[in-house]
Amino acid sequence: MIIPKLKRIKVSSELELRNWLAKNSEQQQEVMIVTCNKKSHDKHISGDQVRDALSEKGWAAGQSYTLDGNLVGYVVSHT
Repeated sequence: MIIPKLKRIKVSSELELRNWLAKNSEQQQEVMIVTCNKKSHDKHISGDQVRDALSEKGWAAGQSYTLDGNLVGYVVSHT
């Protein structure tokens, strides 16, 4: 599986994700939101939390990818 080369936005909490989404509401390009997986309990954001935050701010999640180490990337775009 080939991982798309997109701008990566690393977030460590749901609040950090929501703040980034609010500040970038005009962005039209796809980006990859990068979070930690379940093994990093203190920085983990579930896929449901990511999708809920995205939909509330007018974004949509596409494919997700397991990245190096304990990272998960979600391809997202503004709808």
